Amino acid sequence: MQTQLRVLLVDDDEDVREYTAAVLEDAGYAVATAARADEAEFLLSKGDVFDLVITDIILPGQNGVELAQAVRRRSPTARILFTTGYTRHIAGEGVADVDVLDKPYLPAALLHAVRHALRA
Repeated sequence: MQTQLRVLLVDDDEDVREYTAAVLEDAGYAVATAARADEAEFLLSKGDVFDLVITDIILPGQNGVELAQAVRRRSPTARILFTTGYTRHIAGEGVADVDVLDKPYLPAALLHAVRHALRA
């Protein structure tokens, strides 16, 4: 039996978070969600291990790039997928070598980006 891949989804927009989580769960991923970076870091601090962290770039408080840096400090091999409804340039160098999925996205685009990020 194959282990279910675990995804941590971080987005401050409740509708986007629920939609994305539903798409991922329907595709067979185990999904934990957080509305802010500090909530995500709390989950990580409890020892939860995720195969992929999907985070919006623009979040209240700590942004997604800062969250990704914190995730990488805990787990250097962690896979990261950024999402954004803004221009990618807003995050600067923080997203230079990481996949970015533009909002709004359709389920097929989301799942393609997830598979690509997990293979990276």
